[in-house]
Amino acid sequence: MRENYTHVLPEFMELLKGHEECKSITITGDDIVMEKQNGLKMFFNFQESFSRAEVDLCNAYDPEIEDIKAISKLMSDRNCKVALDIGANVGMFSLELSCKHTQTDFYLFEPIPSTYSKLLKTMELNEKNSKNFHAYNLGMSNKSGSFDFYLPGESEAASLQPIDDPFYRKKSDEFGIYTGSVEMDKVKCIVSTVDNFIRENKIVTVDFMKIDVEGNEKFVLEGAKEVLRRHHPLVYCELLRKHAKRFGYHPNDVISYMGDYGYKCHTIRDHQLIHINLIDDQTQETNFIFL
Repeated sequence: MRENYTHVLPEFMELLKGHEECKSITITGDDIVMEKQNGLKMFFNFQESFSRAEVDLCNAYDPEIEDIKAISKLMSDRNCKVALDIGANVGMFSLELSCKHTQTDFYLFEPIPSTYSKLLKTMELNEKNSKNFHAYNLGMSNKSGSFDFYLPGESEAASLQPIDDPFYRKKSDEFGIYTGSVEMDKVKCIVSTVDNFIRENKIVTVDFMKIDVEGNEKFVLEGAKEVLRRHHPLVYCELLRKHAKRFGYHPNDVISYMGDYGYKCHTIRDHQLIHINLIDDQTQETNFIFL
C-alpha cells in the first residue's frame, strides 16, 4: 500500500496548498469528490477522456471563470429571474452562477441519458445550491423529435453530428487508464425547441440563455425565435469554427442571425467586454455574449 498508493498523498497536500480552485479531495468507497474553494462539489469520472474535476485540478483554475463573472454581473444588472442552461452536462456552469443568483430559476437541459444521470447526482451533491434547479433529460434544436446523438469518451463533446477528434473519443476504464480504444456510441435522445418548451411550461420570461451544444448552436437559436423577439434574453453561446463546419454553417452566420433580432456580439478579452463584428481565423475566443 505504501509503495504503490499512499506515498502520493503528501504530494496532493503540496498540490492543494494555495490552489485557486480545489479546497479538498474526498475519497470514499464509492466516489472521489473535489470540493472547490467556493463550496461547490464535483465528482471525478475516470471513465471519461477527461472530467471537469481533472481540468480544474490540473489547471488550478476554472477556464470559464472570467466569463462566468462577467455573465453574473450582467445577470444582476438585468435582475435575472429565469435562466436556461442548454447543454448542461453535469450542471457546473449553472452551479457557479447559482452561488450569487439564489433567487434565479435555472432550467437545465441535457439530452444524453447517462450524462443526465450524472447531472442529477451532481445536483444531489450540491443540494444547497441547486434548490432552484429544474433538470430535463431533453435536447434543444430547431425541431422536435427523437434523434441520434453521437457520444464519444468525453461526454462534453456529445453532439448531433459525430466528432472526429481522437482525443475526445478515447475510452477509459473505471480507473482512468486509457484502453487504447477510440469509439463513438450512438444514442437516441428526445429533442424539443426553446419556444415549444417555454410555451408548454407556461414560463413567463427568459432572462438568460447559455448554449453549449457542440456545433448545434445556430439551430437552437432558430428554435428560440419567439423568446428572442419577445424577451430579449442575455445569450452566452459557444461558437467554434470546427464544430459549426460539421453542421454546415460558419459562426458569422449566428452573428448575422442574432443581428436580425437587434443583438450585437461580444467577447471577454483582458477582463473587458469587447464588441466584435466577425469571427475569423485570428479569433482566439470560443465563447461569445450577445446583448
